[in-house]
Amino acid sequence: DKTTIKGSQFQKPYLEFSGACEGCGETPYAKLITQMFGKRLIIANATGCSSIWGGTAGWVPYTKDKATGRGVAWGNSLFEDNAEFGLGQFLSVRQRRLQLKDRVK
Repeated sequence: DKTTIKGSQFQKPYLEFSGACEGCGETPYAKLITQMFGKRLIIANATGCSSIWGGTAGWVPYTKDKATGRGVAWGNSLFEDNAEFGLGQFLSVRQRRLQLKDRVK
């Protein structure tokens, strides 16, 4: 059952590698949430260590599903406003879903 902690560990991790410091506590959590939410995951990242190992120009540690080509959506905000940045992403997704629902009706 992939909805349990144990079952989630058998899901594909979308965090392929990490350039974090040895013993970093952030990467196990990032790996776990990619296993829990997979290609549906949207990350609103705060500037800090995870923005260095998670989005350095030239490479990104997140991978995609080979069958669908979809993967983790990752964005980084500056100036400590990642809560507002994440809320904006949430509101955007919600609005798009509402528009789709209206078009299908």
